[in-house]
Amino acid sequence: MDHVTRPGDGELVAHAEELAAGLMRSAGALETRVDRRRRRRIGSLVADAASRQFLIDLTDQVLRIGPRARAARRLHDLVAERGAPKFATGLDRLALLAGARLAGVASWIVMPAATARLRREFAPVVLPAGERRLARHVRRRRKAHISINVNLLGEAVLGEGEAQRRTAAIAELLGRPEVDYVSVKISSVCAQLDVVAYEDSLARILERLRVVYRAAAASQPEKFVNLDMEEYRDLDLTLDAFTRLLAEPGLEALDAGIVLQAYLPDAAAAMERLAAFARRRHDDHGSVVKVRIVKGANLAMERVEAELRGWPQAPFATKAEVDANYKRLLETALAPENAGALRVGVASHNLFDVGWGLALRELVGPERLELEMLEGMANPQARAVARLAGRLLLYAPIVYRKDFESAVAYLVRRFDENTSPDNFLSHLF
Repeated sequence: MDHVTRPGDGELVAHAEELAAGLMRSAGALETRVDRRRRRRIGSLVADAASRQFLIDLTDQVLRIGPRARAARRLHDLVAERGAPKFATGLDRLALLAGARLAGVASWIVMPAATARLRREFAPVVLPAGERRLARHVRRRRKAHISINVNLLGEAVLGEGEAQRRTAAIAELLGRPEVDYVSVKISSVCAQLDVVAYEDSLARILERLRVVYRAAAASQPEKFVNLDMEEYRDLDLTLDAFTRLLAEPGLEALDAGIVLQAYLPDAAAAMERLAAFARRRHDDHGSVVKVRIVKGANLAMERVEAELRGWPQAPFATKAEVDANYKRLLETALAPENAGALRVGVASHNLFDVGWGLALRELVGPERLELEMLEGMANPQARAVARLAGRLLLYAPIVYRKDFESAVAYLVRRFDENTSPDNFLSHLF
């Protein structure tokens, strides 16, 4: 971005705030009765820490237990210890209390009913991976100028057999006509990664990712693969896998994306590295790299690991530092020298960040910046953004029925992160 001719920061801030206010008004007008009911329900959950903890314990200590009788006993004990949470009202409250009381003698009824209720509750934010239902949802979204980036969820990959099956499943997704954009993380295609055995781990990552990226390159038209970022210790592994793979013959002209987490101070240097890589690749092959900028999704785990080992946490200590770094990453990505070679995804539910992205997009052009949100998390706001921006990309977890319990655990943690007290969504709900 040209720092000489662009408007001053004060003018940009005022414009971003104006755009954010307009999006809030538009979202309010677009909110349906179902949206309002869901917002109130989530709002009651956000307001009560005990309810959030109950939901986490329900997913970890009940749903993920295999034998129904054991799961039912834990459900009974959990409700006996805590009582029914505040967010469970009306029929849900009665069903939870009755289910806990009957769990010991009718687990074969109680546990399937509990799972079915949670499946309905999470249906807006975790999509079925089955072809018909996913294709139907994608068609509906496309009519509203909304695209879908699918992320296949499942149990943690602990062995090579499961890693191979997950790799094949992601490649199969790329063969479906309704799927044109997928996200994949290195831990979902490789088991037991170890940064001490760096080159060995990197070689195994490249072997598996090669299957996925070649499937994307062989599609007509080519499909898009986004490499997700996870723990801080995997940062260099992920960056090296991405840059090495996209330099290989047959993949050097493929457009592809990667995620950077603004809560990591190291993300600034990583963005500089990716920008230089994108420029070289664009000059040689005409290809484009996209960087999806997120705030970060593993803060609780990073804090726990740092405390256990007695070292400073890898992410920034304050939300203000994260937000500032987020905008720094945007500035770097949108620098004039990166035009044509590097695109950026502004992934946020914070409408002030969205407004800032829209203000910058007016300066650099719509082809350089794409707005992104999470599927089902804030539908009125998503519709408002899609209407104003002309298009929107939704990050959509998908899951096969057999893996639903692990998907719920993932989603509960994402929900807990997105509704922390200093997060925009907590105040929105």
